[in-house]
Amino acid sequence: MNDKCAEWKAESDIDFSLYGTPLESTTYKFAKCLQRRFGVIPGITDKGYITNSYHVHVSEEIDAFTKLKFESAFQQLSPGGAISYVEVPDMQDNLQAVIRVLQYIYDNIMYAELNTKSDYCQACGFDGEIQIVEDDGKLVWECPKCGNRDQDKLNVARRTCGYIGTQFWNQGRTEEIRDRVLHL
Repeated sequence: MNDKCAEWKAESDIDFSLYGTPLESTTYKFAKCLQRRFGVIPGITDKGYITNSYHVHVSEEIDAFTKLKFESAFQQLSPGGAISYVEVPDMQDNLQAVIRVLQYIYDNIMYAELNTKSDYCQACGFDGEIQIVEDDGKLVWECPKCGNRDQDKLNVARRTCGYIGTQFWNQGRTEEIRDRVLHL
């Protein structure tokens, strides 16, 4: 693909490049298109989202260092830019582990980030992880302390589209967030 980009650049005098991204804003739409085209295939098209690019699937049980090592090989094929990430729990009391992962990122991969949860319930003051629960076939956000589901009174922050977002997402994205495993 990089050879094709070089060919197009030579033909048009416009630069082309590959960018390795989870492209989260389209994963729900693409998943629905694949389901319409190929049907629901267990383990393949049975989710409301897809994992794009070279990224390890969000539900795969894999440690941070193995994930970053695997994905680093593919970042070299994305000269236009790339991002990898690891999901972590609250690391405030384990700064040595944070430093160890950051050093590994610095030494081994072009660009990566640590993703943690930073949520708050305005109804009861809960400061922790707001949960995703299923209610009549729909995924909803709920405070584990008071049961609040009012999105206007919940502050939920998750990495989506390469950045930490503080919004609520479509059902496919919410399903993907729910399925994420911790890497540390």
